[in-house]
Amino acid sequence: MRNDHETEGGAGRPGLLRGHMARALRVARRLLRAVDAVVEVLDARAPRASRYPALARMVAGRPRLLVLAKEDLADPVVTRAWLEALAAAGERAVAVDLREGGGLARLRRELGALLAERQGLRARRLPRVMVVGLPNTGKSTLLNRLAGRGAARTGARPGITRGEQWIRGDGYELLDLPGVLPAALGNRRVLGLLAVCELVGPEVVPEEEAARLLAEWLEAHAPALLEERYGWQPGEPPLEAVARRRGALLPGGLPDLERAGRTLLADFRRGRLGRLSLEAPEDAGPGS
Repeated sequence: MRNDHETEGGAGRPGLLRGHMARALRVARRLLRAVDAVVEVLDARAPRASRYPALARMVAGRPRLLVLAKEDLADPVVTRAWLEALAAAGERAVAVDLREGGGLARLRRELGALLAERQGLRARRLPRVMVVGLPNTGKSTLLNRLAGRGAARTGARPGITRGEQWIRGDGYELLDLPGVLPAALGNRRVLGLLAVCELVGPEVVPEEEAARLLAEWLEAHAPALLEERYGWQPGEPPLEAVARRRGALLPGGLPDLERAGRTLLADFRRGRLGRLSLEAPEDAGPGS
């Protein structure tokens, strides 16, 4: 599966973001020496875009598990296809619904199998697991689930975890790191997908740009949904249909596209549009 994250170029505040990203990677590399396995948390709606390609190289040689979080918001058929494609590529992966707990039993089994590969370390200390992922993928909620208590801070704002922290799990220790920023600082299409899923904030991709991308995706992939929910008609700009249906109008009856965009993003992020996946394994690359 091709990954175009490494594209160079600026987006948002590129110098500041790259500096933050470099610091986060240095911390991860330093602490890798202290852990026995790695759990990488992805967004099930955009598994390719929310992966961090440098991480695979960085953790080579250590057992790794991919967790497709927010499975309850993603298309279940597409999620199954992702799990099959990842397995065919030799990757361990599991999909989870962190809100209701679906898939957590399998996740614990898979994590136990990973740690069994490092069984010899149990004699002198508990196995250690590093949990990494982009901000707001559900990483802290996953840690809370595994620890069985509210040990990791959670919130809807990307990047709420400020520093690394160790959390005691059931027979292992979990290392929570601050969310690693995306590598695709020059790939606007990938960053747009991450913004739609609320994995990067408006300082990276403005809300109106994310809303336009989502509207274009829905027009191409789910026109019947647009028609049913917002009364959209072919040939009509989708955000105008949203504005009209939701009464987001400016003086003179003109559509308030900024307000309509916020509405569309909120509907997608809260699952009001149903279970949707923005990427499929067969797509040509990120953002297709």
